[in-house]
Amino acid sequence: MNEDENEDDPAASDARAFAVIIGGMALTLLAGLGFSFILTTPIMPQLALTFRAIFFGVAATMPLGAFLYWFMRSNAPSIVKFRDSQIEFFSQIGFEFTPSRIALMAIGAGVTEELLFRGVFQTWLAGFLPAALAIILPNIVFGLLHARTTLYAAIAGLVGCYLGLIFWASGNLVVPVVAHALYDVAALELTRRSIAARHA
Repeated sequence: MNEDENEDDPAASDARAFAVIIGGMALTLLAGLGFSFILTTPIMPQLALTFRAIFFGVAATMPLGAFLYWFMRSNAPSIVKFRDSQIEFFSQIGFEFTPSRIALMAIGAGVTEELLFRGVFQTWLAGFLPAALAIILPNIVFGLLHARTTLYAAIAGLVGCYLGLIFWASGNLVVPVVAHALYDVAALELTRRSIAARHA
């Protein structure tokens, strides 16, 4: 068998790498449901799909969008270096970013991560801790789980705290789900364009 026959089919490799991402989101969903049961923290009462919740979720995306705009355009050397490292990471992730995949990843992360970190952990902690600690503590874990670099972990943790704050203020998990998903759509689309520009 020659070397070419040993090589993976690119389409199969691409599909397999994307399946790993979907599998990770499925595990996050199972963890959310499992912890919801263990900690007796029901999720459904926290979800009210209303026009008001969607509106506030969209509005809550604006500060995140402003941060993303600054991040993508900043010429500060440390930010440029960090931004380039993130684009390089995603360019090597093993699958192609397409609009449908971006939508699926954004919605999947928005639903599963908000369910686990805000809907379960934050709500559970709020039952016996001050609101500030109930927001901050889950997002230390949230940041650590995104720790490709120290700065990335810190940014993820701060974004998580912001999402926790809007969940606390609204009392409706739909609001941070919408904000998280829309932010991820914007971030992933900008990443896709940056990768395409590198290969142009």
